[in-house]
Amino acid sequence: MSGLVFFSCKKEEKKADNAKTTPQTEQKALKVDGIIAHEEITTGTISTTGTIIANEEVEIKSEISGKITGVHFKEGTFVKEGQLLVKLNDDDLQAQVRKLSIEIKMAEEKEGRMKQLLAANAISKEEYDVQLTSLNLLKANVDIIKVDISKTRITAPFSGIIGFKNVSPGAILSSSTVIASIQNTQPLKLEFSIPEKYNNLIYQGTIVDFKVAGSNIINKANVYAKEPKIDQNTRTSKVRATFSNPGGKLFPGSFAEINISVGEKTKVKMVPTIAYIPDISGAKLFVKRGGVAVSVPVKAGIRTEKEIQILEGLNDGDTVIVSGILQLKPKMPVEVNIINQAQ
Repeated sequence: MSGLVFFSCKKEEKKADNAKTTPQTEQKALKVDGIIAHEEITTGTISTTGTIIANEEVEIKSEISGKITGVHFKEGTFVKEGQLLVKLNDDDLQAQVRKLSIEIKMAEEKEGRMKQLLAANAISKEEYDVQLTSLNLLKANVDIIKVDISKTRITAPFSGIIGFKNVSPGAILSSSTVIASIQNTQPLKLEFSIPEKYNNLIYQGTIVDFKVAGSNIINKANVYAKEPKIDQNTRTSKVRATFSNPGGKLFPGSFAEINISVGEKTKVKMVPTIAYIPDISGAKLFVKRGGVAVSVPVKAGIRTEKEIQILEGLNDGDTVIVSGILQLKPKMPVEVNIINQAQ
């Protein structure tokens, strides 16, 4: 009987030991990728997007209304500055000039006779001045009409490519009608915006690298102007650069991916953007220390398309976790697969 009691006690002790160990089984390590943080030489790059715009662009309109007697350009072709594009009917204006020319001739003859009479004291100076003023008014009216005649010749304001025409001969053209648009595409301009914190890094003469959709060719543009005011809504500064566009291969309106190298060559720590965790209390990274994931507050610098500069909070040689970020929690065991090597 006593042997049975002994066996039961041993069994109860074993159950008690299992009860202590089972709830405390070690948490399975999460398998993640990581990189070894190290300093590298870089100049820093600002990545942004922009739009190619024409060097000069205008919608061609007439200053006066009139009937179109001729359209003298072909759509989509190059036109030179001053080239005749559209001619309006000027018959009535030309008739007025001829009429005034006759009146001027008569007034000049009368003015000549009165000048002789004035010299002979046959008329007063006031009478002569009235006639001279009348003559000058006629000549001024001719000048006004000649200006209107010049407006019936609608010419290209600058050299460039002209677009589709919106008018035809015989139509009555009003001053609000767009005849066509013309764009100067050599050179072209690149317009883009940069975050406020990079504003002091961009200046006149800064070289900008960019490429357009469907092409891997890197083009270069030269910054020539920057808006003096920061946009209050976007907190960005608008910048324009210019490039020669040899061969006219690029076109206004194209989307551009832009990279700008800024600053002197310096040593920096760069990590993949996916590892960077913005937070209301401050940005952070997860690093492996003592076999577990540790949340480290960091301060970021310049971003590139795929990486971000870490200015503070990361030590040389730290293992930065770059995958499984959403699953990670502080003090969680991790098994890290290193996908780079410290240099």
